[in-house]
Amino acid sequence: MAAAPSGRSATDHVVRKDAPVQGLYHFAAEADPAAGGGIFGMLFPFLLMLLVFWLLFWRPAQKRRQQEAQMQNALVPGVEVMTKAGIYATVIEVQDTDIVLEISPGTRIRMLKAGVGDVLTPQADDTPVEDRPDFGDDDKPGKD
Repeated sequence: MAAAPSGRSATDHVVRKDAPVQGLYHFAAEADPAAGGGIFGMLFPFLLMLLVFWLLFWRPAQKRRQQEAQMQNALVPGVEVMTKAGIYATVIEVQDTDIVLEISPGTRIRMLKAGVGDVLTPQADDTPVEDRPDFGDDDKPGKD
C-alpha cells in the first residue's frame, strides 16, 4: 500500500474533533441510551396515533351503529321508511330480525331490519298518495 502524505496508510480513518460528524452510525454510537426516555419514549407516538385513530374513526362508527340499532328496533307497522337501497316503503309487519314492507299497493317484500336506512317523518302538508288527484287507476286492464 502506498503511504499517505502524512505517513499514514490510505485505510486509516481520521476523526477530527473540530469537524462535524457525518453518518447515522456516528449518531447512534454517541447517543446516550438513558437520555431517550426508555420504552415510554418509544411507545408514546404509537399510543398517540392509536388515540387519534380511535377518536376519528372507531368512536363515531360505534355511535352510528348504536343509533341505527335503536332506529331498527323502534320500527312499528304503519311507519314509512327508506331502505338502504333507496326504496320507499311502509312497514306492514315487524318480526325478530326481518320486516315486511309494502312498496306499492299490494306489493310486499320481506327484508332484514338492517336493510332499513331511515325512518321518514311525515310532513304536516303531506297528502297520502291515494288521495292525490294525479293518482289514478290507469293501469287496470279493460280501460282504453
